[in-house]
Amino acid sequence: MYRRHDVKKRYILLITVAFILGFMSCKSSPKPDMEEQVVEQPDEQPKPDNTNALAQAEAARKAAIEAGAERVAPDELADTDSRLNALSARNNNGENVNLELADVSARYNALEQYAKAIAAKNRIDELDFAKYDQPDYDAGNNALNALVSLLDDSNTTGAQFLAQATSANASYAKVLFAGFRARSREERTAAFTAKRDADSVYAAVAEKTRYEEGVQLFRDGDKTYALQDMEQAFNNYSSSHKIFQTLFEEISEKRTLAQQAIDEAKARVAETAAYAQQADTDAPLVGENIEGIEDANAVLLEETTYDDPEKAVEELPETIVDTIIDAVKAEAAK
Repeated sequence: MYRRHDVKKRYILLITVAFILGFMSCKSSPKPDMEEQVVEQPDEQPKPDNTNALAQAEAARKAAIEAGAERVAPDELADTDSRLNALSARNNNGENVNLELADVSARYNALEQYAKAIAAKNRIDELDFAKYDQPDYDAGNNALNALVSLLDDSNTTGAQFLAQATSANASYAKVLFAGFRARSREERTAAFTAKRDADSVYAAVAEKTRYEEGVQLFRDGDKTYALQDMEQAFNNYSSSHKIFQTLFEEISEKRTLAQQAIDEAKARVAETAAYAQQADTDAPLVGENIEGIEDANAVLLEETTYDDPEKAVEELPETIVDTIIDAVKAEAAK
């Protein structure tokens, strides 16, 4: 009886120990799902990069100011500056403002073109060049007027401003090209005529260095004309014209003064001859080797020879033709 009770107690003890160990094992062992679970961090959004757009806007602003926007459109420049400052602040706050900055750059570009267009129109009016290309002059004026109207519309985009300003500037550029092209031809003819006058007084010999400078400027004019740089061609022809004209006037004046001196010398010689003739009549000298009188065959000065001045003349084409233009372009392409 006692032994059965003892076995029963042991059996209960084993069950209790097994239960406790099982409980502790479950409690200390991590759940498989807990071990495999990964905590996902929320994705960080990259900060917008407006660096290039900001740099382009700053560069466009600088170009507009250099073109004269502060003078011809101060209010529009100030408004665009305000837009840029606001976008810079938003950039510092981490906002993406690339599209807005592109619009600001277009506005600065438009102000640059507008300033250039105004300058071109003023120059055309000053030089009276509208007559050389009236259609493009009118087109420039129309584009400029349309641009002014756009400035009063707050809904106008930078791209719209830029399109009108570029159109105006391009039209005026065509007028300037046509004007300088016509004036270049006129000045070239004048330079050629002045060179021919300078050749008539042998400027190539009398003033060799300046003469050659005029010739080179004339040839440079042909080169720049062929390369379609009409304003530079005009400047070259004008400089050549002035040199040849000045040479002709200066040398002509010197020749006139020299001729006067020759005439005066001839008059004195004639006067001396008359005096000598009278002296021979009143007190004639007889005999040979008279003291103070040179022998009739004596050589008083060594003979001086001169190069033919005609050979010093530089030949230039009287008119600029396609063959000259093609030759210049071929040379420039080398």
